[in-house]
Amino acid sequence: MISIKKQQTLKQANRKAILNVLRNSGEISVADLSKKVNLSKQTLMKIMNYYTRNGMVIITGKGNSTEEGGKKPNIYKFNTDGGYAIGMAISANKLFSIITDLKSKILDEISVVLEADEEFDSILQKIIDSYNYLTKNPEIKKERIIGLAIGAYGITDFTQGKVIFSPHFPSWGKDLMLKEKIMERIPENIPVMVDNHSRFQVFAEKILGLAKDKNNVVALQAGKGLVAGVIIENEIKRGNHFLIGEIGHMIIDHEGREICSCGGKGCFEAMVSTRRILRMAKEKYKEYPDSIIFNNNGPDGIDIYDVFDASNKGDTLALYLMNDIINWFGIGISNIILMYDPQVMIIQGIFTKAGKYFIENLRKKINKISLFSIKRETEIKYSELEDKAGVLGAASFVLSRYFE
Repeated sequence: MISIKKQQTLKQANRKAILNVLRNSGEISVADLSKKVNLSKQTLMKIMNYYTRNGMVIITGKGNSTEEGGKKPNIYKFNTDGGYAIGMAISANKLFSIITDLKSKILDEISVVLEADEEFDSILQKIIDSYNYLTKNPEIKKERIIGLAIGAYGITDFTQGKVIFSPHFPSWGKDLMLKEKIMERIPENIPVMVDNHSRFQVFAEKILGLAKDKNNVVALQAGKGLVAGVIIENEIKRGNHFLIGEIGHMIIDHEGREICSCGGKGCFEAMVSTRRILRMAKEKYKEYPDSIIFNNNGPDGIDIYDVFDASNKGDTLALYLMNDIINWFGIGISNIILMYDPQVMIIQGIFTKAGKYFIENLRKKINKISLFSIKRETEIKYSELEDKAGVLGAASFVLSRYFE
């Protein structure tokens, strides 16, 4: 039996509680619904009539009469098309946006190219244009849009919807009120949420991905940069200065052999960046001219996928490069595990394409580095959400806020 507290917002609380039950129940009658919640059938009927009027709930048919006879009861079902959530993610080179139904099914999407350090006013216009594109379908009623969430790269204040600083867009300056700017341009009065993209990405893993049954999760996105989203006891962690997840700037090479984009030396991000891998490969060309990394390309025509592919085929140079990267990843991830003790560490981004050699040897490395006398069962997995983790997490976050 679900207990619904009596309070000033009784009607709203009751409605939300019933909608959550319906969302997870399939088809159900009012009689069966009353067995799950502490409300009278009369109150339930008022709520069901409210939701059928606004389209959140639909009547799918009639149930069986009671033994005493009488009218057959209506059978109700949560309408996944009764509302819509919009998720967006700003990366270094694109704005990716989706609109979903109430079960996180993507109904439409749009990707727009962003220029290096593009001016904010230009990107804001692309955000508004993407919003208008996703809502132009006549079958989508704008009054049923329940919210918009947008993930930004950089240090982001979720409470104010403010981008404190974005390394990809330094021209934005500091303390950009992104939420406020978006709300000024969207005529619909909908909730708008802004957070670091990594937090929406880990939320996607928790709701839709490999961490559905996990309470403590870290999702690490690696590529040109390095950032993580952290969930502890089912709660997204942000920190006092919104710095939780900025693991790319953790110092892991005390000799400081690489200068990071932040200006520091020996940062985790700098040691495992794809730029560094490709630079090292080119430097080794004269020593390994027959490496399959360079097949048909030469040193200036290679990309990271050439290195990944060659390592899984046992190429000597590729294995040398990947072993170096595995070493640094092992140190960094071991530190993260000691900090957060997650049940699962999910790797997102370009390294999900690294294949079997990388993931298997990374697991071995981590198990050898620290506290090896204690059995640890942290899973290390590749994400299965591909490039949609950020936008799916953003849209799902809108839904979670609506139904909480």
